[in-house]
This record gives sequence, structure tokens and C-alpha cells, in this order.
Amino acid sequence: MTEVLSLIPTTVLGYYTFKATSHPTSRIRKRMPNVKLKRVQVFPVLRVYLFGRVFHLHHWFLFSILLILSIFASIGILDLVFTRGMLLGGIIQGLTLPKGHRKIVYRDFSYESLVSPSERK
Repeated sequence: MTEVLSLIPTTVLGYYTFKATSHPTSRIRKRMPNVKLKRVQVFPVLRVYLFGRVFHLHHWFLFSILLILSIFASIGILDLVFTRGMLLGGIIQGLTLPKGHRKIVYRDFSYESLVSPSERK
């Protein structure tokens, strides 16, 4: 029971941390540099350009995999309640975005417009 109670504040912290840093219109997100290596953007988002499409691996998708993995395997930092709370907060924040922001495969926009943090017109 105490583990669940300690999970709540870290989930809230994770939610607000990712709300402030990952939303495309966030001031913090706009100041982060874009790190690209040819057809792969690795920071601040993970995107891969393949076959004329852009595959965007959202933080909520990757965090879901990590959270499920942490339940079944004790792997260092993933075993901590704080880490699980942050992952859960990031998942909740990502899934509260409008459906258009949760797409994984983009094919109608140019790669450069997806890489830039400014909003599409």
C-alpha cells in the first residue's frame, strides 16, 4: 500500500515534467536542439525516416514498453518506484494529447517540417 501511495506524487511529477518538456508548443521544447544523424532524429524526439514515411516513436509508447518490462524483470533503475512513477506520468501525459499528436507514422508532411519544433500550418 505504501508503494502505491509513493507512486502518486512521482506520477504527478512525471506528468508535469513531460507536459513542460515534450509538448511541441512548450517554451522548453522549442529551446532544445534538434540532433539528427542522416535519416534519424535522436533528440528531443525519436524519429526515423524510412520508405518515404516518418516513424515517430513517442515517449508514451517507449515508456509503456519500459514500464511493462520493469514489471516482469528487475532491471536496475527500472525497479525503482520513482522511475515507474515518472514513466507512468509520461504515459498519461502523452495519451492526453489530441489524437492528431499521437500518430506514429506520418506520410503527408515533409521530414523537415516534422523535425522543426514550430507548429505546422
